[in-house]
Amino acid sequence: MCGLFGEFGQDVLRDEAALAAISRSIRHRGPDDDGLATGNGWMLGFRRLAILDLSPAGHQPLFHDDGRYVLVYNGEIYNYLELKAELLAAGERFRSGTDTEVLLKLLIREGAAALPRLNGMFAFAFVDMERRSFVVARDRLGVKPLYLHHRPGQLRFASELKALLEWPGAERRIDRGALADYLAMGYLPHESCIFQGYAKLAPGHFLSGSIDGPEVVPQRWWQVTMQPEDRGPDRDDALLEELDALLDDALRIRMRSDVPVALLLSGGIDSGLVAAYAARTGQPPLALVAGVGSPEMDETDLARATAKHLGIDLREMQLTADSLKDVDHVATSFDEPFADTSALPTLRICEAARQHATVLLTGDGGDEAFGGYRRYLEAQRYKNLMNLPEGVQRLAWAAGRGWLPPRLAYRLAKATLPDELLGAVFDGFGLTRDPALALILPDGLTTAPDVAAPVARAWAKSAGLDLLSRQRDFDYRCYLTDDVLVKVDRASMAHSTEVRSPFLDYRVVEWAARLPHRLLVDDRHGKLMLRKLAAKMLPPAVTTGRKKGFGAPVDDWFRTPGGAAMIRDRLVANAVPDLWNPDGVAQVLALHLARKRNYGDILWRLLVLEAWHRRYLAPELSDKGLAA
Repeated sequence: MCGLFGEFGQDVLRDEAALAAISRSIRHRGPDDDGLATGNGWMLGFRRLAILDLSPAGHQPLFHDDGRYVLVYNGEIYNYLELKAELLAAGERFRSGTDTEVLLKLLIREGAAALPRLNGMFAFAFVDMERRSFVVARDRLGVKPLYLHHRPGQLRFASELKALLEWPGAERRIDRGALADYLAMGYLPHESCIFQGYAKLAPGHFLSGSIDGPEVVPQRWWQVTMQPEDRGPDRDDALLEELDALLDDALRIRMRSDVPVALLLSGGIDSGLVAAYAARTGQPPLALVAGVGSPEMDETDLARATAKHLGIDLREMQLTADSLKDVDHVATSFDEPFADTSALPTLRICEAARQHATVLLTGDGGDEAFGGYRRYLEAQRYKNLMNLPEGVQRLAWAAGRGWLPPRLAYRLAKATLPDELLGAVFDGFGLTRDPALALILPDGLTTAPDVAAPVARAWAKSAGLDLLSRQRDFDYRCYLTDDVLVKVDRASMAHSTEVRSPFLDYRVVEWAARLPHRLLVDDRHGKLMLRKLAAKMLPPAVTTGRKKGFGAPVDDWFRTPGGAAMIRDRLVANAVPDLWNPDGVAQVLALHLARKRNYGDILWRLLVLEAWHRRYLAPELSDKGLAA
């Protein structure tokens, strides 16, 4: 697990001071070692977080013995031992115990065709100096990030945006479309970037070409396809055994590490099952849980029950309203505005975990794979009310949006919604018509559509599938990749820790995509298949408990004197021109304090935006920071 940066083209950066500044900007991703190599038409830089083979043999950039090939790589190839055995049988020899050397030799033999053989999370850049060619790739689900900056004849790339911004002359002009997406969604989709001229390589894609004149034409090498199969009830026990074996092996290969491993535990089934499989190894890792003091979100009691049941040592920590001050930490760590409140406990728990371990196990990805989100159940409740004629649907949607209270309008929308709006309402993302947004934004988004464009595009790609499959497909395209995995990567790497999840194993993802719906959700519960498995491994309080959202109770925190004072100071008294209306913020805060409605999420989005602006844009540029 590391950080990388590099450049291809005729005039690559060679200034030592500038290169050192770029490397320092991502030191947190790799404090154990750093490396830099340059050649005709290429430059590759690296920061190492040592996980496998802690010796100097793990230094990068890694050159092949003949000097023709070079690689920089961030991530983990979990099946590297199996791949290494194949390569040894084919006559290859190794001088290290790293997965990096396995990847290098595999790429030399097979090029981009090797990608489907990799079970892991990764971003890498590989150069063949004789052919003057390169391959740059990102893992299937986008667990590891890769930012790009492309101009004719030149390609720059880095693990984090802050590294690209350290290049001499790097521009910082806010993309207004991306800003609108952020305010509607609370995060930025991988198709866009907050600054003009920058981009992200999409999950499951790679670039290849000549280092002399690199072009950016991404090629897809993987995607998950929802194809529920009609498997009879007589197969249920066999399917449960298949799942047990899959998860057991996914956990086994993720325990491969030459540094200590710990577990991030919540009160849910997903992380509980990861803990159960880890306990099977005979060396159960230390577990950590973050409490937030809210009955709706705090899962400390359930985490205690799981730890006691499995015989795992549990360390606890608590967050309070004082944690709002961590907004500046969020801005620095995430580079782009990112308003998922669960970033707060994730940052804190990764910081605490670093005292005990470098590798952390989680249950991320279980909800998407096995139908765990409450919004999936909501959709099932309303799916039989969607057969009204399209004209009636549109009329009801327009009328409800115009005069009904928001909660009633939302319910009406679920029963009468045209297809292009389903993604936002049934998945809870990207609606741009919130009354609060009209108050706080300078233009009120009066010309914006009802749904953020990235949400509409992602939803349209699943046309023809049933509703539950469309929701899961949407989450793999948007929410998991651009929210959950961004949060986990930036929060963990900010504290030089690596996070691994068995539920993100592509074999588990592809297997779950074929499950019949009766094994995913019913009228009351989601994750039915996982619940059956958990019933054999976890205490009843966990397997039958109500799902709680992982986050921070910002609604309550902003009603404390300190929280309200922070909003008034940062968003009203010191508003950034052209980004929000301070009078509108004051009105929204007053409504929130009077408990007319909960506006904590919107206030948090603005607070993050203010902290981000202060971190990444000089004050004198704030008036002209918006692109036309």
